[in-house]
Amino acid sequence: MAVPWNSMGMPPSDADHDKVVVGPYDDSRYTASSSGLSYIRHPSSQPTNSTARLIPQPLLSPPIARVSPGPRSPSSPLSPASFQSFNSPSSPGFPLSPFYPPSPGPLQRGQFPNSPTSDGFSSPRMSGATAATDPRLSTKASNMMETVLETPYFDTPPHTPGSWGNASRRTDNLDATEVPLNNGWRPWWLRRRVTSIFMGVSIMLAVIGEVVMWWLSSNEVDSSLKGLWTFGPVVVVSIMAILWARVEAQALLYMPWIVLDRRPTTVDETRRKQAHRTILLDYPSLGSFQALTKAFRNRHHLVVASIVIKLLLRAQIVLSTAVFHAEIYVDSTTRLRARLGVLHAMVGVFLIISGVLLPMLYHAPSPRGIAPRDPTSPAGTAALLTSSQQFLSRLSGTGHADMNAVAGRLAGSWYTTKLTQPGRRPEEMFQLRQHGGGSGALGMNPSNRPEEAMGTYQPWTQGTRTKLISIATSIALIVGICVIYNLKGNENGLEVDDSIFIVWTCLPTIIFAALAVFWTRIDIDNRRLAPFLKLTNSKCRFQESLGLTYMNEFGLYTAGKAMKNQDWAVFLAKCTSMLGWLMPIFTAGLFAVSQMAQRANLELRPESQFVSTTKSLSTAIDSDIIENVLLRETPKYPRWTWEDVALPEVSLVDHPSEWPLPNTELVAKVPSLRGKLTCETISLYGGEGVDWQCVPVGGSTKQAICGSDQSRTALVASSCSQLSSKYSLKYIWGSCSDDGMISVMMCNQSVVDVDVLTTFRTEDLSINTNAIPIVNASSEAPSGVTADITSVYEALNNVGADNKTMNGLDAFFRTLVLSRLQTTLERIAMPERQNSVSQAIRQLHGILAAQAINSDLIRRPLSSKLRARDGSPTDIPASVDYVLPRLMQGSVQSFVLIGLLGFTLAFGLLSLRTASRGSLSKSPGSIAAQASLLADSTLWWRLPDGAEWMEDDDLARCLRRRTFHLGWSKGAAGTRSYGIGIVQDEGKAARPPMVSQTSADKSGGMVPGRYISMAPGVYSYGDVATYEKS
Repeated sequence: MAVPWNSMGMPPSDADHDKVVVGPYDDSRYTASSSGLSYIRHPSSQPTNSTARLIPQPLLSPPIARVSPGPRSPSSPLSPASFQSFNSPSSPGFPLSPFYPPSPGPLQRGQFPNSPTSDGFSSPRMSGATAATDPRLSTKASNMMETVLETPYFDTPPHTPGSWGNASRRTDNLDATEVPLNNGWRPWWLRRRVTSIFMGVSIMLAVIGEVVMWWLSSNEVDSSLKGLWTFGPVVVVSIMAILWARVEAQALLYMPWIVLDRRPTTVDETRRKQAHRTILLDYPSLGSFQALTKAFRNRHHLVVASIVIKLLLRAQIVLSTAVFHAEIYVDSTTRLRARLGVLHAMVGVFLIISGVLLPMLYHAPSPRGIAPRDPTSPAGTAALLTSSQQFLSRLSGTGHADMNAVAGRLAGSWYTTKLTQPGRRPEEMFQLRQHGGGSGALGMNPSNRPEEAMGTYQPWTQGTRTKLISIATSIALIVGICVIYNLKGNENGLEVDDSIFIVWTCLPTIIFAALAVFWTRIDIDNRRLAPFLKLTNSKCRFQESLGLTYMNEFGLYTAGKAMKNQDWAVFLAKCTSMLGWLMPIFTAGLFAVSQMAQRANLELRPESQFVSTTKSLSTAIDSDIIENVLLRETPKYPRWTWEDVALPEVSLVDHPSEWPLPNTELVAKVPSLRGKLTCETISLYGGEGVDWQCVPVGGSTKQAICGSDQSRTALVASSCSQLSSKYSLKYIWGSCSDDGMISVMMCNQSVVDVDVLTTFRTEDLSINTNAIPIVNASSEAPSGVTADITSVYEALNNVGADNKTMNGLDAFFRTLVLSRLQTTLERIAMPERQNSVSQAIRQLHGILAAQAINSDLIRRPLSSKLRARDGSPTDIPASVDYVLPRLMQGSVQSFVLIGLLGFTLAFGLLSLRTASRGSLSKSPGSIAAQASLLADSTLWWRLPDGAEWMEDDDLARCLRRRTFHLGWSKGAAGTRSYGIGIVQDEGKAARPPMVSQTSADKSGGMVPGRYISMAPGVYSYGDVATYEKS
């Protein structure tokens, strides 16, 4: 139903509707003396009782701006038939209809209207008028097109004198009805399948992280896989972040269109469609945290989720550089180590990402689409607004104003997109419709506003100061990397505390990631402003201005397109941004932990001494010592003893305050005591020696070697009548059978001094059981300490005494068989095991001697007075071989980072010369901002019906030979407006004037022509039978 003019801020009209008044109202224009001209109203193809809004064909030539019918003209829609169509240039949002001089008298033969009277495109012809009197054909008009250079073509077949027929009597009674959008355009990266893929990848990476954690905890990974595990995680996360950047970009760009597409069903949903939450939104111009805050207030879940996931992925890039690190040992072996806490954190972040992705599945754009076409480029937005005249009318005259003025025009209003069927071609019309609120003026005359009142917009990223900061940062980082690399000093690395190793690993990544974010912000602003800044600086073709966009593209494609279009500012910013995100990858292996060998020279002071004794040592050891030292598989030695040596008690002498160092070892050659047997072995065969009698050690009477019930024998004797007396000890063992062998090892015992290379733990000077003390046999010397070591054998009498299987073995040999020295009972009777048994005897004697020497009977504390009086023993030199973790800087990573920073430095210097010049009145990112720049444009006169359904290629062909400019322009009536307009049109001629048959005969008749019909996305060509030759 037609809307009364008074509801649109215009005064009502009750004048005669058969009169056309052009310019200022004057009743004399309707008199006979009115220059000999009479005015008629042409018949409309739409019946007067129709309530449908008629959408005519577009005007082919630009009108004389700001000259419109007067208030008493038939354009005043007191009847539905005279309501202006939405495509009418005199409708709200377009330059007002031109002054077309009327024709005298009634419609004559050969005359025809090219559109209904109710249409602002109507052009009644003036009989007898010449080109000089027709304002449209005046060569002095400032907005006229140049002469066509080729065969003229038209948007639609023009009406020719022979084509009129009964066309004026055809009617269209169909009302415009709203229909759902089907098979429309929707962002590819916001589809549910893409979100599902990201969710699956996040869960998969979390599982892989747990598996890798388990695998590394149970396996050593050598240096051959160091590069894979060092750079692999950060590369994978970086690729995921690059792909997610496309999702975020589309969420920020198309969120207003997504919200406008959904019809509100509740009051709360209606509030979400208010202008400041839809058409005034400009998420790409905001920083991440500003956009996140605004999206959270507006409840735009897609934007909130996309920004949150972007921040989480950037945190993952930092964590992935610290999860694995290499440890270089003293022996030059390299091991890969994982920080389990960091790996757990990464797994948790991936699970959080998969959870945040769930709302995106629900809030994804509808599969039927959100708009007929892609609105990314300025031309795409303009095409979608071709039928939204009421919206454009509210922004008329605001091209030069800032966003505050634009927002004031739209304050309180809320909008949705609507698809209707107007009952004619195009079959479906896409509109941005206001549904409530807002009382701003539908239009304004910008001629009263001086150009000095124009708003200015320049983001901080476009300033010279920002470029200088970028250059200075690149120089500082290059110098910093070089200085730290040179501070390594003879390849010894940097001495850093262990607790801050992870800081050195993460801090470079944080610095370079922050720098990459800084360059990315500059890149985004350069890309989104490039088409508009080009229009302000020069007159541009469609492909390099309105049809150009650098948003919603992969980086390499954008760089290539910017190079092709010679947009060097965009090219340099994009290359700098891409290089910036390569830098965090190479910080993963920039620093590694290396163990550097160090040696400290110290001294040990003896705190005890050994003295001789004649007492029996049978009480020197007890059952606990026998159990811990002899019988246990893994012996536990008393302090200051090891196997068959006894060491003096020592202490550190005047060590530095930082000593003892943890986890370090002290090595010293310590003078020690050791029990020794000097032996000679003989063998008795064929039953020889079976009937011998000997005196056991510690005994006084002789006894037979082999008893009547013995199959084997093993004992320690002090004397045997058949053996030499020069040996004090006789170890006898073997078989008691007639064909067996008996071994006799005759020995003398002694205590000797030896130097033992001993490794102590620095913390408590306990002997390191993992480093066996090494006895220097060449340092062996007789000791002044004497003691009867064999007397300790008496402490073994209870060992194995109840074991019936050991019949014939004395306490010493029972202990030998039951000990950890691997001498079995069978070996006692085996001739071929004679050497192993004799070696075990020496070892057992030495162990018993060491424990006896360690007792209080021989070891005595050394007082300071005694040490001063005797002047001995002297201090023992010692050394500590330890490793210090050092921070090593990788050469390859350093050179790569320096190279990347060098490129960014060069790009920054070049950007000072290639920076985009000019300024804009406002940020052009929002729908309202672009509409305000196009509201007063002549572009609407060049867009055919159904332009919102045209593909980019078709739209480019439609506007292929136009030249555009963004700035102030002067219309035919002297008014000034600011916006994007066509300053040159080389491809379309004005529709030839249609005159009567009489004038046609006088002007030379009719000639054939061509027309081009632009239906939605389809072009058709044909011949026009005749048109007037001028």
